[in-house]
Amino acid sequence: MKEETMRKVMIGYFKSKSIEVIPQRGAGPDLHMKGKGVVEVKGSKYDFAKMLRQLTDYAMKHSEVALALPYDGLTFERVSQLMMLSFLIDEIDSKFTLYVVASAPEGDNFFYVQHFKTMVDVKLKMEAYIQGMWGLDPKNPTPTIKVAVENLIKYSPIEVLKNEICRDYDHTISKIQI
Repeated sequence: MKEETMRKVMIGYFKSKSIEVIPQRGAGPDLHMKGKGVVEVKGSKYDFAKMLRQLTDYAMKHSEVALALPYDGLTFERVSQLMMLSFLIDEIDSKFTLYVVASAPEGDNFFYVQHFKTMVDVKLKMEAYIQGMWGLDPKNPTPTIKVAVENLIKYSPIEVLKNEICRDYDHTISKIQI
């Protein structure tokens, strides 16, 4: 997903939540949430190390820093690194949150947005599949282990995250049309 699309989605998201945002151009955070901090918006492809440094700089200047990414801009490794960054940001009395965006199956102009208040919540959402979905029968594992291994081979934490966001459409997830 392109960064410009992400910006439109996030502006629509904040509007749906009655949160006033001021889009920015050039250096600095992409969006300023009036009275609530800043949001850095990225597309699917970005320089991760540079982004970590940007978020750190913003956390030193603002009490709340958020990152908005499409689900395919994440990896399990990046989620772990963002979790460590959130712990570091907590140490300087700032707050870090993440917005994850997934394209909705309904069409090109529909998106789901989930706001994660902690990175631990993101990891748990990605690991939801692990907890009982493999097809292994704990009472009789031998005949079902091959099915479980085939499910393991197909396992993609990022796809699980996307599917969970699209499937769990509820009060924690917003559907946005741009």
